Amino acid sequence: MITRLCTLGLIVCLLSLCCSPHSWGDLSEEPLTGAKQGRGGDAPKPVPLPEAPTSEAPPCNEALEPPDDPCLPPLYKDWEEFSRFPGEGAATSEGRLRIVIDRAMFTLILEEIGPEGIPRIVYDTSVALGDLRSPTPEGSFLINHIYCYPDVAYFTPAHEKVSNLYNGFFAPLLLCDADGKCERFNDLGLHGFLADARPDSSIRPETFGAVSGGCIRLPDPCSFKKSLISRARLGPRRTNDRGSYHWLKRPIEVLIVNGYPTPENSPPFLEIFTDGLDRLGKGLGEVLRRFGR
Repeated sequence: MITRLCTLGLIVCLLSLCCSPHSWGDLSEEPLTGAKQGRGGDAPKPVPLPEAPTSEAPPCNEALEPPDDPCLPPLYKDWEEFSRFPGEGAATSEGRLRIVIDRAMFTLILEEIGPEGIPRIVYDTSVALGDLRSPTPEGSFLINHIYCYPDVAYFTPAHEKVSNLYNGFFAPLLLCDADGKCERFNDLGLHGFLADARPDSSIRPETFGAVSGGCIRLPDPCSFKKSLISRARLGPRRTNDRGSYHWLKRPIEVLIVNGYPTPENSPPFLEIFTDGLDRLGKGLGEVLRRFGR
């Protein structure tokens, strides 16, 4: 009898841990306060990228059908299948992946670093970062799982669930120590953004500049997750109270570098204008390429 009770207790403990890949804070777009600001001594220091992320949680709540995602190319069942057969634009090597976010320029690049150690930019975009009250912290982080379906939810500080705010993508940023043990750094994450999902809020709607509560906002999460997933490869889909997620078979290092722009180090207007034209040209070229088929 005692043996049966011990076994039952063990099963209950495992089930209670099942549906959370990591400990969560509220993924708040409200300004971070106190130790969450990432200022001075609170800012994370760069740490070595571990050989492997923290161990995966047991499988849980795997739905029969994935949420419908308009970003998913036709004929694919889900993003895991897309990651196995991504088609055009797929990675040509098994090099290391790295995201570099420049706070001075409000830009993000996704790099693939081959065996020779030379980085190759495979995706770049402008981004929004934390405002001066709650700046995005400088440091070295890790992404080892992503929420990449429209069912990903945001929770307010009052634990109210808000749909659509993350526009179909959220990647929690983990802080890892020298032993490779990783955990969430406050509420920091990389995500899409639809301000209309919280029309009664004072959240600023921009996806460029110093405007967020500390997280990194992507203006086009659809194209970003296609590029990332085709290279990182995904494990089976899992679900929890926040939505559907996948573990990455190739975890991604995230470097957040440089200081916020000041009058002394702000880029010249011509440089900003030229960079904007270059990005516009790339976007128009992609549209013409797709519709010209």
